Amino acid sequence: MTASNARLVELDSLRGLAALVVVLHHAYLTLPSVPPALAWLLAETPLRPLATGRQAVVFFFVLSGFVLTRALAAQEARQPGSVLSVAGWWHFALQRAFRLGLPVMASLLLSALLQRLVWHGPLPEGTPHLLAGAAWSAPWSWGGLLEQGMLLSHGDGFQLNPVLWSLVHEWRIALLLPLALLFHGRLALLMALAMLGAAVARMAGMPEGHISLGESLGRTFAASAGFLPAFAAGAALALRPPLSLDGTQRLAAGIAVVVMAAAAHDYGVIAGSVLLILLAQHEGALARILRRPGLLRLGRISFSLYLAHMPVLLTLTHALRDQAGPLAIAALAVPLSFPLALALHHGVEQPAHRLARTLPPPRGGALRTQPG
Repeated sequence: MTASNARLVELDSLRGLAALVVVLHHAYLTLPSVPPALAWLLAETPLRPLATGRQAVVFFFVLSGFVLTRALAAQEARQPGSVLSVAGWWHFALQRAFRLGLPVMASLLLSALLQRLVWHGPLPEGTPHLLAGAAWSAPWSWGGLLEQGMLLSHGDGFQLNPVLWSLVHEWRIALLLPLALLFHGRLALLMALAMLGAAVARMAGMPEGHISLGESLGRTFAASAGFLPAFAAGAALALRPPLSLDGTQRLAAGIAVVVMAAAAHDYGVIAGSVLLILLAQHEGALARILRRPGLLRLGRISFSLYLAHMPVLLTLTHALRDQAGPLAIAALAVPLSFPLALALHHGVEQPAHRLARTLPPPRGGALRTQPG
């Protein structure tokens, strides 16, 4: 089983770049129109993630599967039974609850406060759905805020922070990742079971490439099943022996990643994400770029940036609705998201991680101590 848990800082930078793509994508969605040439570039070239945003989210899922499984495998190798046990699973689940839940709740409280300060009613008819329908379309309530904080909303239910839809799947599927260790040496079976999840989503009316969040709580579980292949691909990559790519293979993989960036289907994006993670681990031009200080700083605040940018965009849209146009608001929202993300990172995200690390280690209750 993979036992190394040395931090791959290059992956932090990739996560940061993916978060930046999401920020730019949401800024783009607020624009009523764009020049035809730009629309073509964003629809038909590797710049497509800026227009659709989905590729970045699928990459997040593959990367989470890889990073979490790699860490869990290293922990299980050091202390057999510390992960594959009832107590170990509860410990992992509580740590994830603190690390995800506290920043999520902070972002919701921040958005609720900002809405109270600047909201004067729904936006005019014809405003892009992201602003007029998916968020801040009505006054918030404490019950709704709690439901969103517990990641139990569906459809357009994440009114205070629409990006939380992806964390519904992140939270649920991450809780299953300790079970991936049982498939060491049987990775084809792991992927086959994950593909059954895609079949569940398909039968529920959410085909691959169109899965987001169901229109009822029950359907959200079918949607989560549809994203199992992305997490499983990352987990399988973490569990297999390290791959060594020569120069020609790295070039071919790099070209494939660029082409996959324009893919309209999740499976192509999953394959491209796996190749990108592989390339980031090989010494070369990409790894050197990803180790640059600016990108590493972006990576460190990536989760907070993901959570903070929509409240900023919504605040500016409602506060400046009669003073500035969509392009000016979008151009202002992107840079202003960074200081807020930095504050959220230092004020909530880092303390949440420290709190998670103080949880006492698991004891006993082993389900299986020698997986595979």
